[in-house]
Amino acid sequence: MTEKKMMISYRGRLRLMAALALGALTGPLMGGLAFGAEALKVAMILPGPISDNDWNAGGYAGLQAAAANLGVEVAYSENVADADAERVLRDYASRGYGLIFAHSFSYGDAALAVAEDFPDVKFMAGTAKNLAPNVGTYDNPDYQGAYLTGMLSAGASKTGTIGWVGGNPAPNMLANYHAWAAGAQEVNPKAKVMISWLGSWFDPPKAKEAAIAQVEQGADVLSAQSVGVIDAAVEKNVLVIGAVSDQNHLGPNVVLTSVLWDLGPLVTDVTKSVSDNRWESKAWSYGVKEGSIKLADFHGLDSKVDPAVLTAVKAKFDAIKSGAFVVPHDTSMVE
Repeated sequence: MTEKKMMISYRGRLRLMAALALGALTGPLMGGLAFGAEALKVAMILPGPISDNDWNAGGYAGLQAAAANLGVEVAYSENVADADAERVLRDYASRGYGLIFAHSFSYGDAALAVAEDFPDVKFMAGTAKNLAPNVGTYDNPDYQGAYLTGMLSAGASKTGTIGWVGGNPAPNMLANYHAWAAGAQEVNPKAKVMISWLGSWFDPPKAKEAAIAQVEQGADVLSAQSVGVIDAAVEKNVLVIGAVSDQNHLGPNVVLTSVLWDLGPLVTDVTKSVSDNRWESKAWSYGVKEGSIKLADFHGLDSKVDPAVLTAVKAKFDAIKSGAFVVPHDTSMVE
Protein backbone atom coordinates (compact mmCIF):
# COMPACT_ATOMS: atom_id res chain seq x y z
CA MET A 1 0.00 0.00 0.00
CA THR A 2 1.33 3.42 -0.90
CA GLU A 3 0.18 6.96 -0.21
CA LYS A 4 0.81 9.88 -2.51
CA LYS A 5 -0.25 13.49 -2.60
CA MET A 6 -1.15 15.75 -5.50
CA MET A 7 -1.01 19.49 -5.10
CA ILE A 8 -2.20 22.34 -7.28
CA SER A 9 0.68 23.54 -9.46
CA TYR A 10 2.86 26.50 -8.52
CA ARG A 11 1.54 28.46 -11.50
CA GLY A 12 -1.98 27.60 -10.40
CA ARG A 13 -1.23 28.92 -6.92
CA LEU A 14 -0.05 32.22 -8.41
CA ARG A 15 -3.22 32.53 -10.48
CA LEU A 16 -5.33 31.74 -7.43
CA MET A 17 -3.54 34.32 -5.25
CA ALA A 18 -3.93 36.97 -7.94
CA ALA A 19 -7.63 36.22 -8.26
CA LEU A 20 -8.10 36.45 -4.50
CA ALA A 21 -6.27 39.75 -4.39
CA LEU A 22 -8.55 41.15 -7.08
CA GLY A 23 -11.65 39.70 -5.48
CA ALA A 24 -12.48 38.24 -8.85
CA LEU A 25 -12.69 34.51 -8.37
CA THR A 26 -14.84 32.94 -11.06
CA GLY A 27 -15.55 29.47 -12.38
CA PRO A 28 -15.01 26.28 -10.40
CA LEU A 29 -12.60 27.81 -7.89
CA MET A 30 -15.17 30.20 -6.48
CA GLY A 31 -15.84 29.31 -2.84
CA GLY A 32 -14.32 25.90 -3.40
CA LEU A 33 -11.37 25.90 -1.03
CA ALA A 34 -12.60 26.63 2.45
CA PHE A 35 -13.43 23.93 4.97
CA GLY A 36 -14.24 25.56 8.27
CA ALA A 37 -11.20 27.64 9.13
CA GLU A 38 -8.85 25.54 7.02
CA ALA A 39 -8.43 24.60 3.40
CA LEU A 40 -10.24 21.40 2.52
CA LYS A 41 -8.05 18.36 1.91
CA VAL A 42 -9.42 15.36 0.03
CA ALA A 43 -8.22 11.76 0.18
CA MET A 44 -9.14 8.55 -1.60
CA ILE A 45 -8.29 4.95 -0.79
CA LEU A 46 -8.40 2.34 -3.54
CA PRO A 47 -8.38 -1.48 -3.52
CA GLY A 48 -5.96 -1.89 -6.42
CA PRO A 49 -3.28 -0.06 -8.40
CA ILE A 50 -4.07 3.24 -10.12
CA SER A 51 -2.33 1.85 -13.19
CA ASP A 52 -5.00 -0.81 -13.82
CA ASN A 53 -6.73 1.13 -16.65
CA ASP A 54 -9.94 0.19 -14.84
CA TRP A 55 -11.79 0.88 -11.57
CA ASN A 56 -8.82 2.24 -9.65
CA ALA A 57 -7.53 4.33 -12.53
CA GLY A 58 -11.02 5.82 -12.87
CA GLY A 59 -11.10 6.83 -9.21
CA TYR A 60 -7.63 8.32 -9.41
CA ALA A 61 -8.56 10.30 -12.54
CA GLY A 62 -11.62 11.67 -10.74
CA LEU A 63 -9.46 12.78 -7.83
CA GLN A 64 -7.04 14.47 -10.20
CA ALA A 65 -9.92 16.30 -11.84
CA ALA A 66 -11.08 17.70 -8.50
CA ALA A 67 -7.54 18.85 -7.72
CA ALA A 68 -7.27 20.59 -11.07
CA ASN A 69 -10.77 22.10 -11.00
CA LEU A 70 -10.81 23.31 -7.40
CA GLY A 71 -7.19 23.72 -6.37
CA VAL A 72 -7.56 21.44 -3.38
CA GLU A 73 -4.83 19.28 -1.89
CA VAL A 74 -5.50 15.62 -2.52
CA ALA A 75 -3.86 12.37 -1.48
CA TYR A 76 -4.49 8.72 -2.21
CA SER A 77 -3.55 5.26 -1.04
CA GLU A 78 -3.69 2.39 -3.53
CA ASN A 79 -3.73 -1.38 -3.00
CA VAL A 80 -5.58 -1.07 0.31
CA ALA A 81 -6.85 -4.46 1.45
CA ASP A 82 -10.29 -4.64 3.06
CA ALA A 83 -8.65 -5.54 6.37
CA ASP A 84 -6.60 -2.33 6.25
CA ALA A 85 -9.34 0.03 5.09
CA GLU A 86 -10.47 1.19 8.52
CA ARG A 87 -6.90 1.92 9.63
CA VAL A 88 -6.09 3.93 6.49
CA LEU A 89 -9.36 5.87 6.62
CA ARG A 90 -8.78 6.66 10.28
CA ASP A 91 -5.26 7.87 9.54
CA TYR A 92 -6.48 10.32 6.90
CA ALA A 93 -9.27 11.59 9.15
CA SER A 94 -6.87 12.14 12.06
CA ARG A 95 -4.56 14.14 9.78
CA GLY A 96 -7.17 16.70 8.86
CA TYR A 97 -8.63 15.40 5.61
CA GLY A 98 -12.17 16.76 5.52
CA LEU A 99 -13.47 14.58 2.69
CA ILE A 100 -12.44 10.97 2.16
CA PHE A 101 -13.53 8.68 -0.66
CA ALA A 102 -13.58 4.95 0.13
CA HIS A 103 -13.41 3.78 -3.47
CA SER A 104 -14.53 0.17 -3.19
CA PHE A 105 -17.74 -1.78 -2.85
CA SER A 106 -16.27 -3.47 0.21
CA TYR A 107 -15.17 -0.42 2.24
CA GLY A 108 -18.64 0.56 3.49
CA ASP A 109 -18.39 -0.90 6.99
CA ALA A 110 -14.94 0.58 7.51
CA ALA A 111 -16.19 4.03 6.48
CA LEU A 112 -19.13 3.82 8.90
CA ALA A 113 -16.87 2.78 11.77
CA VAL A 114 -14.42 5.64 11.26
CA ALA A 115 -17.15 8.19 10.53
CA GLU A 116 -18.64 7.63 13.98
CA ASP A 117 -15.39 8.85 15.58
CA PHE A 118 -14.93 11.79 13.17
CA PRO A 119 -18.35 13.47 12.86
CA ASP A 120 -16.91 16.57 11.17
CA VAL A 121 -15.29 14.58 8.36
CA LYS A 122 -17.34 13.65 5.30
CA PHE A 123 -16.96 10.15 3.89
CA MET A 124 -18.07 8.90 0.49
CA ALA A 125 -18.25 5.11 0.32
CA GLY A 126 -18.62 3.51 -3.10
CA THR A 127 -22.05 1.87 -3.40
CA ALA A 128 -22.48 1.60 0.37
CA LYS A 129 -25.74 0.04 1.52
CA ASN A 130 -25.87 1.95 4.82
CA LEU A 131 -25.34 5.68 5.31
CA ALA A 132 -24.79 7.95 8.31
CA PRO A 133 -25.06 11.72 8.87
CA ASN A 134 -21.50 12.14 7.58
CA VAL A 135 -21.38 9.16 5.20
CA GLY A 136 -22.69 9.39 1.65
CA THR A 137 -22.38 7.02 -1.25
CA TYR A 138 -21.86 7.09 -4.99
CA ASP A 139 -22.21 4.51 -7.69
CA ASN A 140 -20.89 3.74 -11.11
CA PRO A 141 -24.03 3.63 -13.27
CA ASP A 142 -22.11 1.86 -16.01
CA TYR A 143 -25.08 -0.47 -16.30
CA GLN A 144 -26.51 2.22 -18.61
CA GLY A 145 -23.55 1.74 -20.94
CA ALA A 146 -23.62 -2.02 -20.36
CA TYR A 147 -27.06 -2.21 -21.95
CA LEU A 148 -25.61 -0.65 -25.09
CA THR A 149 -22.59 -2.95 -25.15
CA GLY A 150 -24.87 -5.92 -24.60
CA MET A 151 -26.61 -4.93 -27.82
CA LEU A 152 -23.22 -4.62 -29.54
CA SER A 153 -22.04 -7.95 -28.17
CA ALA A 154 -25.05 -9.84 -29.49
CA GLY A 155 -24.75 -7.98 -32.78
CA ALA A 156 -21.09 -8.98 -33.18
CA SER A 157 -21.37 -12.58 -31.94
CA LYS A 158 -21.31 -15.33 -34.53
CA THR A 159 -21.90 -18.15 -32.05
CA GLY A 160 -24.77 -16.53 -30.18
CA THR A 161 -22.85 -17.00 -26.93
CA ILE A 162 -21.25 -14.14 -25.02
CA GLY A 163 -19.40 -14.06 -21.69
CA TRP A 164 -19.17 -11.71 -18.69
CA VAL A 165 -16.48 -11.94 -15.99
CA GLY A 166 -16.72 -9.90 -12.76
CA GLY A 167 -15.15 -9.72 -9.32
CA ASN A 168 -17.87 -10.07 -6.68
CA PRO A 169 -21.69 -9.90 -6.81
CA ALA A 170 -21.94 -6.33 -5.47
CA PRO A 171 -24.97 -4.24 -6.51
CA ASN A 172 -23.08 -2.30 -9.20
CA MET A 173 -21.73 -5.48 -10.72
CA LEU A 174 -25.11 -7.17 -10.70
CA ALA A 175 -26.74 -4.15 -12.32
CA ASN A 176 -24.05 -4.17 -15.01
CA TYR A 177 -24.53 -7.86 -15.76
CA HIS A 178 -28.32 -7.73 -15.92
CA ALA A 179 -28.29 -4.66 -18.18
CA TRP A 180 -25.69 -6.24 -20.46
CA ALA A 181 -27.75 -9.42 -20.74
CA ALA A 182 -30.94 -7.44 -21.38
CA GLY A 183 -29.27 -5.42 -24.13
CA ALA A 184 -27.98 -8.58 -25.76
CA GLN A 185 -31.39 -10.22 -25.68
CA GLU A 186 -33.01 -7.16 -27.25
CA VAL A 187 -30.85 -7.81 -30.31
CA ASN A 188 -30.92 -11.61 -30.10
CA PRO A 189 -33.60 -13.08 -27.81
CA LYS A 190 -31.88 -16.47 -28.08
CA ALA A 191 -28.44 -15.19 -27.02
CA LYS A 192 -26.70 -17.34 -24.41
CA VAL A 193 -25.09 -15.21 -21.72
CA MET A 194 -22.39 -16.73 -19.52
CA ILE A 195 -21.25 -15.27 -16.19
CA SER A 196 -18.27 -15.95 -13.90
CA TRP A 197 -17.47 -14.50 -10.47
CA LEU A 198 -13.86 -14.39 -9.30
CA GLY A 199 -14.36 -13.75 -5.59
CA SER A 200 -11.74 -11.01 -5.81
CA TRP A 201 -11.65 -7.42 -7.02
CA PHE A 202 -8.19 -7.73 -8.51
CA ASP A 203 -6.86 -11.07 -9.68
CA PRO A 204 -5.75 -10.79 -13.35
CA PRO A 205 -4.56 -14.41 -13.72
CA LYS A 206 -7.84 -15.78 -12.37
CA ALA A 207 -9.86 -13.40 -14.56
CA LYS A 208 -7.93 -14.51 -17.64
CA GLU A 209 -8.48 -18.15 -16.76
CA ALA A 210 -12.23 -17.63 -16.28
CA ALA A 211 -12.53 -15.78 -19.57
CA ILE A 212 -10.62 -18.46 -21.48
CA ALA A 213 -12.97 -21.08 -20.00
CA GLN A 214 -15.93 -19.14 -21.38
CA VAL A 215 -14.34 -18.90 -24.83
CA GLU A 216 -13.72 -22.63 -24.81
CA GLN A 217 -17.43 -23.08 -24.14
CA GLY A 218 -18.39 -21.02 -27.18
CA ALA A 219 -18.29 -17.36 -26.12
CA ASP A 220 -16.89 -15.18 -28.91
CA VAL A 221 -17.54 -11.77 -27.31
CA LEU A 222 -16.58 -10.96 -23.71
CA SER A 223 -17.32 -8.18 -21.22
CA ALA A 224 -14.18 -7.31 -19.25
CA GLN A 225 -15.41 -6.42 -15.79
CA SER A 226 -12.11 -7.57 -14.30
CA VAL A 227 -8.50 -6.91 -15.22
CA GLY A 228 -7.16 -9.92 -17.11
CA VAL A 229 -10.17 -10.58 -19.35
CA ILE A 230 -8.71 -8.54 -22.20
CA ASP A 231 -5.54 -10.64 -22.02
CA ALA A 232 -7.70 -13.71 -22.60
CA ALA A 233 -9.48 -12.05 -25.53
CA VAL A 234 -6.14 -11.19 -27.13
CA GLU A 235 -4.85 -14.73 -26.67
CA LYS A 236 -8.03 -16.33 -28.04
CA ASN A 237 -8.67 -13.62 -30.65
CA VAL A 238 -12.25 -12.87 -29.63
CA LEU A 239 -13.92 -9.49 -29.27
CA VAL A 240 -14.16 -7.89 -25.84
CA ILE A 241 -15.80 -4.86 -24.25
CA GLY A 242 -13.56 -2.71 -22.05
CA ALA A 243 -14.51 -0.87 -18.86
CA VAL A 244 -14.01 2.55 -17.23
CA SER A 245 -11.40 3.88 -19.69
CA ASP A 246 -10.78 3.35 -23.40
CA GLN A 247 -8.96 0.03 -23.19
CA ASN A 248 -8.40 -0.48 -26.91
CA HIS A 249 -4.65 0.00 -26.46
CA LEU A 250 -4.61 -3.21 -24.40
CA GLY A 251 -5.88 -5.18 -27.39
CA PRO A 252 -6.16 -3.02 -30.53
CA ASN A 253 -7.53 -5.86 -32.63
CA VAL A 254 -10.12 -7.15 -30.16
CA VAL A 255 -11.37 -4.36 -27.84
CA LEU A 256 -14.52 -3.38 -29.73
CA THR A 257 -15.29 -0.41 -27.46
CA SER A 258 -15.32 0.41 -23.75
CA VAL A 259 -17.89 1.80 -21.35
CA LEU A 260 -16.27 5.02 -20.16
CA TRP A 261 -16.82 6.31 -16.62
CA ASP A 262 -15.74 9.89 -16.00
CA LEU A 263 -15.72 10.26 -12.23
CA GLY A 264 -14.30 13.79 -12.41
CA PRO A 265 -17.63 15.68 -12.37
CA LEU A 266 -18.90 13.72 -9.35
CA VAL A 267 -15.72 14.04 -7.26
CA THR A 268 -15.51 17.74 -8.14
CA ASP A 269 -19.15 18.41 -7.25
CA VAL A 270 -18.96 16.46 -3.99
CA THR A 271 -15.80 18.34 -3.02
CA LYS A 272 -17.40 21.67 -3.89
CA SER A 273 -20.47 20.83 -1.81
CA VAL A 274 -18.29 20.12 1.25
CA SER A 275 -16.40 23.37 0.72
CA ASP A 276 -19.68 25.26 0.49
CA ASN A 277 -21.16 23.54 3.57
CA ARG A 278 -24.05 22.13 1.55
CA TRP A 279 -22.99 18.49 1.39
CA GLU A 280 -25.75 15.94 2.05
CA SER A 281 -25.66 12.32 3.08
CA LYS A 282 -27.21 10.76 -0.01
CA ALA A 283 -26.53 8.60 -3.03
CA TRP A 284 -24.77 10.42 -5.86
CA SER A 285 -25.12 8.99 -9.37
CA TYR A 286 -23.77 10.56 -12.57
CA GLY A 287 -24.62 8.60 -15.70
CA VAL A 288 -25.33 9.04 -19.40
CA LYS A 289 -27.53 12.10 -18.86
CA GLU A 290 -24.76 13.89 -16.95
CA GLY A 291 -22.14 12.94 -19.54
CA SER A 292 -20.21 10.67 -17.18
CA ILE A 293 -21.11 7.38 -18.90
CA LYS A 294 -20.50 6.98 -22.63
CA LEU A 295 -18.95 4.62 -25.15
CA ALA A 296 -15.36 4.85 -26.36
CA ASP A 297 -14.37 4.99 -30.01
CA PHE A 298 -14.61 1.76 -32.01
CA HIS A 299 -11.16 2.27 -33.53
CA GLY A 300 -12.41 0.76 -36.78
CA LEU A 301 -13.79 -2.41 -35.20
CA ASP A 302 -17.39 -1.32 -35.74
CA SER A 303 -17.05 -3.10 -39.10
CA LYS A 304 -17.53 -6.31 -37.10
CA VAL A 305 -21.06 -5.27 -36.02
CA ASP A 306 -24.20 -5.31 -38.16
CA PRO A 307 -24.85 -1.68 -39.28
CA ALA A 308 -28.48 -2.02 -38.20
CA VAL A 309 -27.30 -2.85 -34.68
CA LEU A 310 -24.98 0.16 -34.65
CA THR A 311 -27.91 2.38 -35.63
CA ALA A 312 -30.06 0.84 -32.90
CA VAL A 313 -27.31 1.39 -30.31
CA LYS A 314 -26.99 5.07 -31.26
CA ALA A 315 -30.75 5.51 -31.00
CA LYS A 316 -30.80 3.77 -27.61
CA PHE A 317 -27.98 5.96 -26.30
CA ASP A 318 -29.93 9.08 -27.31
CA ALA A 319 -33.06 7.68 -25.66
CA ILE A 320 -31.21 7.03 -22.41
CA LYS A 321 -29.74 10.52 -22.46
CA SER A 322 -33.11 12.16 -23.05
CA GLY A 323 -34.89 9.97 -20.51
CA ALA A 324 -37.12 8.36 -23.14
CA PHE A 325 -35.65 4.98 -22.19
CA VAL A 326 -34.67 4.01 -18.66
CA VAL A 327 -32.27 1.10 -18.36
CA PRO A 328 -33.62 -1.34 -15.75
CA HIS A 329 -31.56 -1.19 -12.56
CA ASP A 330 -31.69 -4.84 -11.59
CA THR A 331 -29.43 -5.82 -8.67
CA SER A 332 -30.95 -9.24 -8.04
CA MET A 333 -28.50 -12.04 -7.28
CA VAL A 334 -27.39 -14.33 -10.08
CA GLU A 335 -25.23 -17.42 -9.79
